[in-house]
Amino acid sequence: MDITALNNPIPSEWTQYVTQSPVSLEVIPDQLYSTALYTSAATTQLTFFSTTGPDLSFTNMTQPGFLPNPQSFLIQAPRLFFRSVFRTDLTGGAGTPTSAYEDIIALLNTGRMVITIGTKTYGPWRLWTMPAGSFAKGVASAAGAAAANTVSNYAQVDGPLWGMFPHLMISPLQNFQVDMFWPAAVTLTGNLNIEVLFDGQRARAVQ
Repeated sequence: MDITALNNPIPSEWTQYVTQSPVSLEVIPDQLYSTALYTSAATTQLTFFSTTGPDLSFTNMTQPGFLPNPQSFLIQAPRLFFRSVFRTDLTGGAGTPTSAYEDIIALLNTGRMVITIGTKTYGPWRLWTMPAGSFAKGVASAAGAAAANTVSNYAQVDGPLWGMFPHLMISPLQNFQVDMFWPAAVTLTGNLNIEVLFDGQRARAVQ
């Protein structure tokens, strides 16, 4: 039985998007993501996708470092997201204030990323080339007696998604991870969670 026969009647151009297949696998749009904590003035390397939990806000990996059989994943667009929050910082008078914006610039300036799949490495890529793609955006202003001494700020890596081509495939049970490196530890205004996310397609068993 072919895919078209199983799903008829459907338009022929929809064949590649069906959700049931006679060959026991289906391909769905999906994401893989993992979060790690950058410790101010101490971290020079972070590893992602090597742990599970504690919940889905941290990672959606169900096994540390690999996908269970028969799942596989096609990486089509990598994203980098800094879990900073909107902040209001004291300027301390004249000069450049410390801020979330300054923190992220410092991490981007010297950081690089490497993807390892099996025994092969891909990269290094500069962190500032990895956009978040979609995130909260807005406008803020300060007013009143304290306005001269405060600044409201938020920072993220903007820009269009990087449509990585050729794509990279992670096979079932194949070890993989992402590492970020800095030549020296960066001093921030506080510790910061960083998330790596892969947009792409997941192949999985038909339910």
